[in-house]
Amino acid sequence: MKIRELAYTDYNQVIEIWKKSFSNNFDKNINTTYLSDPSSVTLVSVDNYTITGVASLHIIKKLTRTLGLIEDVAVNENYRGKGIGKKLVEKLIEIASEKGCDKTVLNSSEKNSEFYEKIGFEKNEIQMIIRN
Repeated sequence: MKIRELAYTDYNQVIEIWKKSFSNNFDKNINTTYLSDPSSVTLVSVDNYTITGVASLHIIKKLTRTLGLIEDVAVNENYRGKGIGKKLVEKLIEIASEKGCDKTVLNSSEKNSEFYEKIGFEKNEIQMIIRN
């Protein structure tokens, strides 16, 4: 398994993983400037030509600090339980540190929180959301 940055040719497989892992809301128009955005990094794990997992990091520059936000961590259902998600998240934490992030955060479902706690994340506060 190899971990590398997302490429244009990966889009279809990544979107399918997100749709199966989260919802059909990921089947929307593609942001064509995403790959050139220096404040976002999406990593994929690859087995031959199959995308086995995906995870994203967004760097948010605030007034006095820099925040790393990990989102959209998903593993192809045929490759779960092999440590792929853990490797992707750990690599994103490393990248966040290299980019000067004061802290790295993510949102998780309650059922997945134990997975992130094993990596070193702590439950802290609650998330609120309004969907537009």
